[in-house]
Amino acid sequence: MTGRLAQFTPPHASTPTDWKPDWNLPPGGRVLILRKQQGRLECVPVLWNLTPGWLKDLSRASFNARAEFLHEKPMFKQAFAKRRCLIPINGYYLWKNNGSRKHPWYLRRREGGLALAGIWERYQLDKEHYWDSCALITVPSKGLPATLAERMPVALNSGEQSIWLAEATPVSALQPLLLNADAQVEMIHPVASAVSSPETKGPHCCNPSGPIQTLN
Repeated sequence: MTGRLAQFTPPHASTPTDWKPDWNLPPGGRVLILRKQQGRLECVPVLWNLTPGWLKDLSRASFNARAEFLHEKPMFKQAFAKRRCLIPINGYYLWKNNGSRKHPWYLRRREGGLALAGIWERYQLDKEHYWDSCALITVPSKGLPATLAERMPVALNSGEQSIWLAEATPVSALQPLLLNADAQVEMIHPVASAVSSPETKGPHCCNPSGPIQTLN
């Protein structure tokens, strides 16, 4: 399970001026997403913990969603059909079983960032006040991520990103898109165990604590 992101490079020209980078971003934090609104791509901060407007028990909010069940789970079904987004990141963390303990690893591309598939929702408090939230989508791991964990977030290439965000894309085409997407990860390495605490912040979170493995 992906429970931590690194988002420290402004992902878009419209990145809010008050945005702050985070090298160890946990669920419940504010994450930047890219979404289409009235035909234009916008970059906005949202809560990383999906809260549909009908949700009464906010403790049930979910920060990730399995691609296999998006079309049938009430928590995700409507957002999957109408409110898709990208979560632009520099990299993400997975935890590898190491005996009785789990150790964090950092995953990224050699150059540039990753665009994760996500869905977003709006929780309306009254006519004037609301908050937006998101969840990232996971699939069974493949490639380098499969050496660490059973599931990984869906990273999309540029062509897949356009299809994912397009309103005209039929829902029936979306699950194959997610399940067939390549991992996009080209480098992985262990990081300090302190990264397991969301209180650990700063660029050093991404520093290798052991050998770097690369895609052959």
